Amino acid sequence: MNPTASVQSGSAHARLLQLLATGDAPRKPDNPPCFAERLSRLFGLGDTMTLDAATAFRSRQRGMDQGPVFEQLTKELSNTRRALRRKVSRYGEEVEPGESLSAEPYLNAWLVLQRKVAASSRQLRDKVRKEMKEHNQNLARLAELDSVFDHTMASFTGQCFSHISKVLEQRFHSLQTPSDSSPDTGIAPDDWLHRYCEEAQNLLLAELDVRLEPVLGLLEACHNEVNNSP
Repeated sequence: MNPTASVQSGSAHARLLQLLATGDAPRKPDNPPCFAERLSRLFGLGDTMTLDAATAFRSRQRGMDQGPVFEQLTKELSNTRRALRRKVSRYGEEVEPGESLSAEPYLNAWLVLQRKVAASSRQLRDKVRKEMKEHNQNLARLAELDSVFDHTMASFTGQCFSHISKVLEQRFHSLQTPSDSSPDTGIAPDDWLHRYCEEAQNLLLAELDVRLEPVLGLLEACHNEVNNSP
């Protein structure tokens, strides 16, 4: 397995933040709370109890070697990412600008792609977790923990990703203004829409890598477990 060929673990989140920082996204405080503190704010009492139960989770069924299945899922991860990247690369081609150029049709087309990215990554993550529970106790417990984290953070991550479309809308209007299409920016007056589509594609590609990172991590754990088991 070479999952890093599909997604560079640890770099996707930083790339998405970097792309957002080049737009009109609000600046984060210089000294935000540490990661552990920010993560703990997402877990209420009920979530903590669920997490504790997941830590003590024990599968009631006998395990079976799922090595070949994990290999197939790794290929599916690569194929899914490749197919979604092709769809993203065609963003903007299906939009009919019309006489009055507005942000709405471009944002709607982008949101359709974003929902496709979210649904595909969610389905693949669920599928990997299901197969992990069939392998052995260690992977079954990890799958249960991942499910708890996924469910607990779903609302927070949804809010974060929904902010990207707002940044894109602001970017559309800022590129559309004559002042932003001046020779000083290096953008031709009639080329701003092409640049907008490129920036929108890059943001969605970065989001795709972020959403697939948990799947990549689970599959890495699966292959490590298979390779290290006697």
